[in-house]
Amino acid sequence: MVPTDPNLRAIDLLAGSEAGFALSVLDASPDCIKLLDPEGRLIFMNGNGLCAMEIDDFASVDQRPWPSMWPPEADRMLNDAMQAALTGAVTRFEAFCPTARGTPRWWHVTVSGVRDAAGRVVRILASSRDVTDSVTIRQQLQQEVARKDEAIARQHILMGEIDHRVKNSFAAVIALLRMQARQQAGGPAGAQLSDAANRISTLARVHDQLHLDPGSRNVSLRDYVGALATDLAQALEAAITVNDALAGDLRVTAGQAAAIGQILAELIGNAVKHAHPGRRPGLWLDLAQNAGALSVTLSDDGPGLPAGFDPDAARGLGMQICLIYARQMGGGLDHGASDRGGARFRVTVMLDAAASS
Repeated sequence: MVPTDPNLRAIDLLAGSEAGFALSVLDASPDCIKLLDPEGRLIFMNGNGLCAMEIDDFASVDQRPWPSMWPPEADRMLNDAMQAALTGAVTRFEAFCPTARGTPRWWHVTVSGVRDAAGRVVRILASSRDVTDSVTIRQQLQQEVARKDEAIARQHILMGEIDHRVKNSFAAVIALLRMQARQQAGGPAGAQLSDAANRISTLARVHDQLHLDPGSRNVSLRDYVGALATDLAQALEAAITVNDALAGDLRVTAGQAAAIGQILAELIGNAVKHAHPGRRPGLWLDLAQNAGALSVTLSDDGPGLPAGFDPDAARGLGMQICLIYARQMGGGLDHGASDRGGARFRVTVMLDAAASS
């Protein structure tokens, strides 16, 4: 018995004057094109499909249920797609199926119905495109992303541990300095030790605010300054009012935030230190932005500045810190009397272009 040519059989199955043209289109396609009967049995596969599936002879798969050629886990998906095709719906999916020789392959599959002249679905058309290369690349990228995510997670844990150790170190140094200050109470050394403890305590608070969001490379200036000012005021038992005219999306680098926070901490600390004795100091913080410049103004209701006060000539470390940071960021510091009866300091700094965008 002479084997039946699957192409001749396809002409019979497709029937009609366009059968030869349809067959040419099917065989020209680089995809694996299959025709199934309504029960899902294979009745045709184009030449490129036989090659892609590494099938030597169509007769070896003729009348074979299409799902039986797939791994068992794909069975439900294939049956659902064939049932949908019989109702006229088109189904697309991506799935794994090795070739007849066991070569691993990924396929993008489209399943649809073939209608007769009366519009009835009489065959099922299944087109499978080999997407193994793209799926492999995607899986490799996903694995790489997973590895990077795991590395980032480990880094976050490590940074959290480092942050915890830094906090403990701050606390230990502050406690030691305050103990020494109590032992030297009443003398110049005691005052200096107490001042050093307060300054390190301020640094610890700046550190705490900067590490509220350790996963971010920059800091929301509005949130950071507002939280830090409130935190410092509570710690120093001062009343503070923040007037914020900053853009809500203004963000700065962690380095700039630390410098701005240190300036703010020194200004608040000085205002509290020189307030009226026995009275809770009142502070007013005004924040403004003009193009790439940030203005930080702190006013108080204290006794005000002494006559002839010159920040450049001031011997206090806090004022020197403010001047150094301000000048490093391309700005400066000016001073005067506040409308509250006390002192006013305004620090202007230039924000990084990338951070202020």
